[in-house]
Amino acid sequence: MMGTQPEIVFIKPKHGRKVPIPQYMQDTKEYFGDYLPEEGLQVQKTLFWIRRKQDDDIEEVSESDNSPIVQESTDTTRTKLKKAKEETPE
Repeated sequence: MMGTQPEIVFIKPKHGRKVPIPQYMQDTKEYFGDYLPEEGLQVQKTLFWIRRKQDDDIEEVSESDNSPIVQESTDTTRTKLKKAKEETPE
Protein backbone atom coordinates (compact mmCIF):
# COMPACT_ATOMS: atom_id res chain seq x y z
CA MET A 1 0.00 0.00 0.00
CA MET A 2 1.51 3.32 -1.05
CA GLY A 3 1.08 6.50 0.92
CA THR A 4 0.51 9.86 -0.61
CA GLN A 5 3.34 12.32 -1.02
CA PRO A 6 3.14 15.37 1.23
CA GLU A 7 2.24 18.57 -0.58
CA ILE A 8 5.18 20.96 -0.84
CA VAL A 9 4.45 24.70 -1.01
CA PHE A 10 6.54 27.85 -1.11
CA ILE A 11 5.44 30.36 1.53
CA LYS A 12 6.41 33.86 2.59
CA PRO A 13 5.38 35.87 5.62
CA LYS A 14 2.91 38.67 4.90
CA HIS A 15 4.41 42.15 5.05
CA GLY A 16 5.36 43.09 8.61
CA ARG A 17 4.72 39.62 10.07
CA LYS A 18 7.22 37.53 12.05
CA VAL A 19 6.12 33.93 11.79
CA PRO A 20 7.92 31.45 14.07
CA ILE A 21 9.36 28.26 12.65
CA PRO A 22 7.68 25.24 14.33
CA GLN A 23 9.75 23.11 16.69
CA TYR A 24 9.68 20.04 14.43
CA MET A 25 11.58 22.05 11.79
CA GLN A 26 14.02 23.45 14.35
CA ASP A 27 14.89 19.89 15.42
CA THR A 28 16.16 18.93 11.95
CA LYS A 29 19.78 18.98 10.79
CA GLU A 30 19.19 22.07 8.64
CA TYR A 31 18.97 25.36 10.50
CA PHE A 32 16.07 27.52 9.38
CA GLY A 33 16.30 30.18 12.09
CA ASP A 34 13.62 31.10 14.60
CA TYR A 35 11.37 32.89 12.11
CA LEU A 36 10.22 32.34 8.55
CA PRO A 37 12.67 34.27 6.33
CA GLU A 38 11.26 37.19 4.34
CA GLU A 39 12.57 35.55 1.14
CA GLY A 40 10.28 32.62 1.86
CA LEU A 41 10.79 28.92 2.37
CA GLN A 42 9.67 25.68 0.75
CA VAL A 43 7.81 23.57 3.33
CA GLN A 44 5.48 20.61 3.66
CA LYS A 45 1.88 21.78 3.86
CA THR A 46 1.02 20.81 7.44
CA LEU A 47 -1.73 21.92 9.80
CA PHE A 48 0.70 24.45 11.30
CA TRP A 49 1.13 26.26 7.97
CA ILE A 50 -2.55 25.90 7.07
CA ARG A 51 -3.43 27.67 10.33
CA ARG A 52 -0.85 30.42 9.68
CA LYS A 53 -2.47 30.99 6.29
CA GLN A 54 -5.96 31.10 7.84
CA ASP A 55 -4.67 33.65 10.37
CA ASP A 56 -3.37 35.72 7.41
CA ASP A 57 0.24 35.49 8.63
CA ILE A 58 1.64 33.87 5.47
CA GLU A 59 0.95 33.67 1.77
CA GLU A 60 1.56 30.82 -0.65
CA VAL A 61 3.66 31.89 -3.61
CA SER A 62 3.71 30.08 -6.95
CA GLU A 63 6.96 28.50 -8.06
CA SER A 64 7.44 31.10 -10.81
CA ASP A 65 7.18 33.99 -8.31
CA ASN A 66 9.99 32.80 -6.04
CA SER A 67 13.58 33.09 -7.07
CA PRO A 68 15.40 31.54 -4.09
CA ILE A 69 15.25 27.82 -3.45
CA VAL A 70 15.22 26.18 -0.04
CA GLN A 71 18.99 25.77 0.26
CA GLU A 72 19.65 29.38 -0.81
CA SER A 73 17.18 30.63 1.80
CA THR A 74 18.89 28.53 4.43
CA ASP A 75 22.33 29.77 3.37
CA THR A 76 21.12 33.38 3.48
CA THR A 77 19.78 32.91 6.99
CA ARG A 78 23.02 31.27 8.13
CA THR A 79 25.09 34.05 6.57
CA LYS A 80 23.02 36.74 8.30
CA LEU A 81 23.36 34.96 11.64
CA LYS A 82 27.13 34.56 11.23
CA LYS A 83 27.53 38.26 10.37
CA ALA A 84 25.41 39.27 13.35
CA LYS A 85 27.53 37.12 15.68
CA GLU A 86 30.76 38.55 14.25
CA GLU A 87 29.54 42.13 14.69
CA THR A 88 28.34 41.57 18.26
CA PRO A 89 31.02 42.65 20.77
CA GLU A 90 31.61 40.20 23.60
